[in-house]
Amino acid sequence: MAVGANSYGTSADVAALTPRYSNGAGDFDEATKPTKTRVEGYIDNVSAIANGCLAQMGFAIPVSAVTAPDALLILKQLVTETVAVIVEGINGTGRYAPTTKQIQARGLNNTIYQDVCDLLNGMSFGLEAMGADKSSDEAQSIGFRQYDQAGDEIHPIFQRKGFGNRFDNWDN
Repeated sequence: MAVGANSYGTSADVAALTPRYSNGAGDFDEATKPTKTRVEGYIDNVSAIANGCLAQMGFAIPVSAVTAPDALLILKQLVTETVAVIVEGINGTGRYAPTTKQIQARGLNNTIYQDVCDLLNGMSFGLEAMGADKSSDEAQSIGFRQYDQAGDEIHPIFQRKGFGNRFDNWDN
């Protein structure tokens, strides 16, 4: 298994932050705890959470190395550090260890989701300023559709003229 195309970071990046749990070559393999396959799966999962949060904020996914190289570095660091903490948790230490009160109260997945999304929400304006493409504004997704599934234009249920409003065309 390899890290997905929309993912940020590599197993070697995670191993650099958790040398105690990696092999002598500075990476994970099938004899380490967790295995390389699992670490790459965690990278994909945390990247998917990050991409989901970014998409909800209106960013184009994945973040482009061409238009936003610094934003891409931030995402790589975020995912790598989060997966490193997951690796520590698997081995019984750190923030995501199964015995921590937060994990016992909210669960691992909910805690990771909240941590990642909170961080990305806090830096969304910075990511956009660094060149991360924003495909839509959050306000555009609030209850407006110009066309239905068949491609026909949608008209409002109530017309303003029904409430006594009169419109004048001032351009004529």
